[in-house]
Amino acid sequence: MIPANNSKEEETLARFLNKLPLEVAESFDATQRQALMTALTSSSPPSRKLDVRKSFSLLGRKYYFVVLLGKDRRTHKRVRIAQLEAHDQGLRRYLSMGLAGSLLSVVVLSTAYLAASAVGVNFFPQSHADNVLFAPQAEASEP
Repeated sequence: MIPANNSKEEETLARFLNKLPLEVAESFDATQRQALMTALTSSSPPSRKLDVRKSFSLLGRKYYFVVLLGKDRRTHKRVRIAQLEAHDQGLRRYLSMGLAGSLLSVVVLSTAYLAASAVGVNFFPQSHADNVLFAPQAEASEP
């Protein structure tokens, strides 16, 4: 289909064309192929003050880490959107932590109350659910 070439640019073009249907890949003439090769390979990496990319193996798995440092070239609108998303995530985090803390407090206090009741400690004397729910009602006398 596509002849194997030795240059990296031509290999990139060959991989791209191999992903296309055969009739589409063969329809490109030499000028179009050259333009595709230029478009696929001409991107220069952005300049950064610090660009560290490393990979390592740990416990039979391969991991990587990347450290990038450079000037933020995003537009003001994109920066504002990123700030709003971060603020929204922070708000969600605090609400989730508050809810989880409340539920944990209820579970801990309920467990402590049940354990104390099992031992015989009565925190609320004369105030049991049986007394409140099933006590005989005093009939209201009419004047």
